[in-house]
Amino acid sequence: MIASRSCLFVAALVLLPGTGLAIAADAPATPTREFEIRGDRPYLGGEPVKLWGLRCGNALMSPAVTERHVRCLDNLAAHGINLIAVGMQGTNGGFPSVDAGPNAYLPDGRLQAGFAKRLEWLAREADRRGMVVAIYLFQPRKDQELRDEAAIRRAIEETGRLLAERKLRNTFVNIMHEFSHPVRADHDILREPDGAARKARLTAWFKAVAPDIEAGICPNHNSGSPVVYPGADLRFFQEDMPIPAEGFAVNVETHDNDEPGNEGVFNRFHRASMEADWAKYLDKPRLAMIFHSSYGEGITNVAGTGPNPEMGGYGTGPSDKGVRFYHEWVRDHAGRWEYPRHVPIR
Repeated sequence: MIASRSCLFVAALVLLPGTGLAIAADAPATPTREFEIRGDRPYLGGEPVKLWGLRCGNALMSPAVTERHVRCLDNLAAHGINLIAVGMQGTNGGFPSVDAGPNAYLPDGRLQAGFAKRLEWLAREADRRGMVVAIYLFQPRKDQELRDEAAIRRAIEETGRLLAERKLRNTFVNIMHEFSHPVRADHDILREPDGAARKARLTAWFKAVAPDIEAGICPNHNSGSPVVYPGADLRFFQEDMPIPAEGFAVNVETHDNDEPGNEGVFNRFHRASMEADWAKYLDKPRLAMIFHSSYGEGITNVAGTGPNPEMGGYGTGPSDKGVRFYHEWVRDHAGRWEYPRHVPIR
């Protein structure tokens, strides 16, 4: 049971900034389209879909930052991007502080009300556009802020209940990103050895309260921890790990080619390497890819504007920072997103 259920939503109407959308805690939740996997194919609202993603790990850190991401959803869809990834525990904060990312959980695992509201806001706005939200619960830079294994379980269960009770079904969950990180994963249950049993246990806690939400765990790419384990609905991998040969598989973090402090700048070798990697996911519905950049996720950054959900410039230099080239590549190769399919622009 969640003793703090009332802390997630207040009884009064909550007006979400910039949307005119009011959410009442005691009002029935309207189900979003349901994301599910049939065989090795992703479906949304009963329709087969091809997913192209953008990683926005720090999108829930404040109402203003979440609003910026919501306001970008139409542009993402116009460029064929129909999957946005957000973190309950923020990822690498980049320049000037790698630890600047937020944390939705209190030390005992309670989910903070503000994060719950912002997640629902983003998920429902994504659903209006026929988009999917990937939710990362724990990050190796933040897992130590949870007190113990009981706190980890509570965080999993409170987040699962939020998704189930508010009927946010256009989602899937990466319970621990970079499981068994060689340096920064602190709690034993988030590390090898005996990783298969530990991953299965974490996943069982989530599925017990949110049985209809697909979930899995992504191992750190240097850990040697396997992608496949008992109970996983999805096969998560990252960076330069090999693409799993079977099942619905998601690269939940492509290799970032822009460096913190020089975020949003890419040379022609970066571009060629990235485009060759993206091409591996074309015409393969069982595969999805979530593009990652320091420009998109860094907090503050040199320019003082991060995290940046906007596509910005073409990344050719300090006066042209951005990832516009990724958006345009997806649009040109997949088409714009008009649920339930991509529509070629030519």
